[in-house]
Amino acid sequence: MTQQPLQLPDHTQMLVACLLSFVASAVLYPGYIKWLKQRQVEQFLREDGPQSHAHKAKTPTMGGLVFGIVTSVVSLAVLLFMNAVAKPLDSAVVIVGLICGGIGFIDDFAKFRQKNNKGISGYIRLGSELLLGLMLGALIIFSSSETIFVPFAEQIAAVAGGHAASFAGTHLGIWGPPALLFIPLAGFLIAATANSLNLHDGMDGLAAGTSCQVFAALALMLFATGQHSLALISACAAGALCGFILFNKNPAKIFMGDTGSLFIGGLMGALVVCGGLVVWFIPLSLVYIFEALSVMIQVTVFKLTKKLEGEEKMNPLKVVITKLTKRVPGEGKRVFRMAPLHHHYEAVWAEKGVPEWQVVAGFWVAQTILCLGTCVLFFTYLK
Repeated sequence: MTQQPLQLPDHTQMLVACLLSFVASAVLYPGYIKWLKQRQVEQFLREDGPQSHAHKAKTPTMGGLVFGIVTSVVSLAVLLFMNAVAKPLDSAVVIVGLICGGIGFIDDFAKFRQKNNKGISGYIRLGSELLLGLMLGALIIFSSSETIFVPFAEQIAAVAGGHAASFAGTHLGIWGPPALLFIPLAGFLIAATANSLNLHDGMDGLAAGTSCQVFAALALMLFATGQHSLALISACAAGALCGFILFNKNPAKIFMGDTGSLFIGGLMGALVVCGGLVVWFIPLSLVYIFEALSVMIQVTVFKLTKKLEGEEKMNPLKVVITKLTKRVPGEGKRVFRMAPLHHHYEAVWAEKGVPEWQVVAGFWVAQTILCLGTCVLFFTYLK
């Protein structure tokens, strides 16, 4: 006798999935933290990192392994037992997150074995994420599922190519971009999101607190556009991260490591690409964008303001290229106290007696405003 799936309303499935992920994370972490401590799987700090973080050197890391597995298992289980049918792209979204998390795990494990903070090559990591995103974009094109929800879809299609349609009689349109545009966009988005989240993860509860909000906002928008399976996966991620925050909030008992930050970034990027929310992800991800830009600005200015011997007699373009591509001795100027941006604010506010958790709370509030504002605008167009 064939067992029938448990029939629950779609919105109830989302809530159940989110709650199951939260409970599973909350239950699993105490034992996992104890296991990591026994094996001395500890955080190795940046040599140029904040001195105030020195006491965190013995904190267990690789915490992302648990919420990554919980998100994947619970979401696929709920899809199987409640929804009965999951589209191939739903599984692809989870697989992208797991592979990105796997890359992070290899990086974390390399740091653990080498007893330093170097890990695997950044070029290998970035190249792997870019290739993964390109493959996901190609799969979406092959499935004829390339869509981007955006106002003025017809006008955009007339300029950029592709096709356009209205969405359920609302002010929101559906733009189907051409493959030559969509596939590179998918590759960029996966790689950029994964690495931005990795840069963002640097203070107790910071990345987990902002990303669970983004996943919650994505779940609402995906559900509103009828993409209930993707919404369920996003809700699972939000729940699992809330369970992780219980142990990652200041003072943190465990860090997510690259395992966690790359899983979050990969899954988030895949949900955005598959769900057609690329345009709406721009305001949602402004915190991550500014974090990444702060690093790019800091590194570029620091390199360009170094003194290169004999540069007065060299071609200006050659001077710039040399400074940016080669190790030039000496000290350059800095725009920020420290990069990424959260460390800059941490250093500035520490001088005023503001503790780390309040700096993190400030980022949480900023992310809340971005999520609420984006959702209000999105649902306004859905009317």
